[in-house]
Amino acid sequence: MKKQYSKIFTTFLAFGMALTGMSQVTNLGASFQANSVSNNGEEVVGTIGNTHFIWTEADGLQNIGSVTNGFPMAGTASISNDGLKISATVTNPNNNFNEMGYYDVTTQTWTYLGGIGGPIDGSISSAWSISGDGTTAVGLGWIGGNAHGIKWTETDGMVDLGSTVANRSSRANDANNDGSVIVGWQDSTTGFRQAAIWVDGVQSLITNQGGSPVGEAGAVSGDGNWVIGGGNNFEAWRWSEDTGMINIPHPNSDFSFRGSATSINEDGSIIVGFYRPFPGPAIFGEGFIWTEETGRVELNTYVTSLGMDTQGIIFSLPLGMSNDGSSIVGLGRLGNAQVGFMIKLPTAAINDLCDDAIALSCGDSVSGSTSNATNIAGTDSPDVFYSYTGSGVVETVTISLCDPNTNFDTILRVYSSCDLTDEIAVNDDFCGLQSELSFESDGTSTYIIMVEGFDVDEFGDFTLEITCETLSTTDFELNQLNMYPNPTNGLIHINSSVTIETVEIYNTAGQLVMNQKINTSNPTINIAGLQNGIYFAKAISKDASKTIKIVKK
Repeated sequence: MKKQYSKIFTTFLAFGMALTGMSQVTNLGASFQANSVSNNGEEVVGTIGNTHFIWTEADGLQNIGSVTNGFPMAGTASISNDGLKISATVTNPNNNFNEMGYYDVTTQTWTYLGGIGGPIDGSISSAWSISGDGTTAVGLGWIGGNAHGIKWTETDGMVDLGSTVANRSSRANDANNDGSVIVGWQDSTTGFRQAAIWVDGVQSLITNQGGSPVGEAGAVSGDGNWVIGGGNNFEAWRWSEDTGMINIPHPNSDFSFRGSATSINEDGSIIVGFYRPFPGPAIFGEGFIWTEETGRVELNTYVTSLGMDTQGIIFSLPLGMSNDGSSIVGLGRLGNAQVGFMIKLPTAAINDLCDDAIALSCGDSVSGSTSNATNIAGTDSPDVFYSYTGSGVVETVTISLCDPNTNFDTILRVYSSCDLTDEIAVNDDFCGLQSELSFESDGTSTYIIMVEGFDVDEFGDFTLEITCETLSTTDFELNQLNMYPNPTNGLIHINSSVTIETVEIYNTAGQLVMNQKINTSNPTINIAGLQNGIYFAKAISKDASKTIKIVKK
């Protein structure tokens, strides 16, 4: 995944652009501790007191289950990437014990998962997280007076992850996408909760660069490569097998002001967490977001820099983040009240990169946006990509952004490949400030279509339409036309089997710089008066046209 949010941060900070309709902050309700969010940001789970809730925009908070046996809640509610499975600690009505539960959002039913021993203080087990694919629930199970990390899958049932220190406890706090990597803590002989990682069920302990233990691991990236936590010289940290321990520092960190990383996205490129006064509730601290480019940035500062309305909330305790990094949830302060929050960050389109170009067919009409996209080529404006592959016959392909839904000054470009060096056609202002162009498909090749703005300040929404017309006999003849020499220092000779009525020369911005009447099949054009550079020569016959890129040197 591209590290898009750090790019957004620096871009909007530099140019002061405001976001509208692309991102938002939502107050999820008083006292709601929002713990986890699905990938599309449409489902959030968390707790109020001893009751678990799922939040959706349509229905708000809906009660899905509780701890009802008089003992306090343990664990956290967590939701799968697709929003269909939830793990949480609930009271099993069949035995009145609290235990790990597995909730099916579609059927609105709980499966009670039991434990590995117990009970202790009314509890057999507690749920702390669910894997991204929803197949693995992890947490803590009581056995012989101690706690052990546990995992549950439908295939294997409940599995005891054990403890590597005799008569001491462990706990599983999180699992990666497929449940193969689990992180949490392992008690030392002194009772210190040291960061632990289980890979395919085998535990290892995480240490800092000096070989000393660090505090518990809170979460693992979806790909299983990065682990995060707190308690390394009172600072938040991230760790991978390749890099070892790396702190996420705060200039004021010390014994009385300490931090922890709480959630991480798919590839470890985005991390959220908090720093807070100690002792004291974490709700009085400050949340942060971290990327490689920006380092740690206070979450309120980051959200404000994107032009987003914070709704007056101090994002003091971010607790969960979607696997794609687009949504952050947690517990914040609104005046003297505690409220759950969700931050939906602006996201780039799925066709932000040329390699991810969306394939089009003749007759398609698609809506898109260049907002928050990366600038890859062309002007300094952000751009997105589509592709068209020939249908087996030579044809004229027309690409148009002239639909009224296109709301910014556009430029269209067509390339022969994703290296974006061979530009086949370009247009700036065909219909007002919008663009339209035509090019000849040879029937087999794949062509890359780039949509962008006229300059750095031009980006927005558009509707793109593609139409195709099979070439006539004249079109086929004109398709054999060639121009030489190319590159040229002035003269261009044209070889054609049909009469060329007009030759138009366009610059790379799509502006007409020369228009010459010809009425012959083998003309010579003199462009010596043009500046050196790339141009597009359009040869027009009575019933057809062909455009060729030429280089003036």
